Amino acid sequence: MANKKILFGLLLVLVAGPLQAFEFGWKLDRSYKYLWLLNKKKIGETVFRFSRKEGIAGGEEYYQLAIRRKKTQEGKIEDSVGTLLFTKNGYPTTYSEKTNFRFASNKTFASLQEASIRFANGQVTTSYTSNRKKGEETRKTLRVGKDTYLFFHSCQEQWNLFTTRLDATGPRTFKLFYPEFGEVLNIVFKPEVQSAPFTIGDRKIPVTRFSFAAKKYSNWKGSIWVDEKGRMLQYASGPLKIVLTEKND
Repeated sequence: MANKKILFGLLLVLVAGPLQAFEFGWKLDRSYKYLWLLNKKKIGETVFRFSRKEGIAGGEEYYQLAIRRKKTQEGKIEDSVGTLLFTKNGYPTTYSEKTNFRFASNKTFASLQEASIRFANGQVTTSYTSNRKKGEETRKTLRVGKDTYLFFHSCQEQWNLFTTRLDATGPRTFKLFYPEFGEVLNIVFKPEVQSAPFTIGDRKIPVTRFSFAAKKYSNWKGSIWVDEKGRMLQYASGPLKIVLTEKND
């Protein structure tokens, strides 16, 4: 009887199947670049890199997405450095970012914002600190589900953690924690068309175009172009376009 119980338990495991592991379309330890275009004019760029990390003391391996972003808009310059750690299943554990703000016309003015986000025990805790005033940070905790992704402000590269799971045959909804609003957004993605090959340099890459829309905020909508490896090659919403480039100088 004991053997039957063991076999039945193994059968349940096989039927349920393991959690889907994160699948990389991106090469590890290589830099990629998104260009930011507003009304077809470049306003910034994001350089990002994926890497695999060993667990501490024999723990499970995890992954890192490191970014550096620079944007110039309406005379304000933003220079950001961030690090996202996430599990082998693609879900975030921590994110930290430092952003320096200054005005192009006033080089004597500058400010620093530090953000820290931690997912643990069904909650996400967000902390902001301005100009290194550690005793004056703002902190907020929110309950979230285990299937919640992170979308930090201006970090569209983080969408690559779930674009591998888009379905070209039908719509899918993903939960994204958006710290700027302090809430979880439900974003619906619908396959629209198998687009003409996407051109990067001298390469032509087959892609599928998906529309997206936030259920609660109907004004936020747009399209993304995703290749067969699940990589987001382009994002477009209103006059804003974020597009992968071959040049990483």
